[in-house]
Amino acid sequence: MKRTVTTSSLADKMLDLAAECFDAPTLVALAKLRLSPKLTARVDRLAEKANEGELTPRERSEYQSYINTSEMLALVQLRARRKLRLPIPAE
Repeated sequence: MKRTVTTSSLADKMLDLAAECFDAPTLVALAKLRLSPKLTARVDRLAEKANEGELTPRERSEYQSYINTSEMLALVQLRARRKLRLPIPAE
């Protein structure tokens, strides 16, 4: 029987391979990476406008880009934390 690879399992494998490329200092930096207060305020405002249904097409594109990037970064950070045996934050 032929086994199919799901998109998520393929992405997981690719992220695991990427995590293997980083040295310990890079993994630590990735695990600790946070947005600046200015960028956090911008994302919060976009989220607020999204919840109110008031995003312009340009803002919607910006916000969707942030969401996509942050999801990928969160997965990379998780792998970095696991590889370094750091605690996983509950935030």
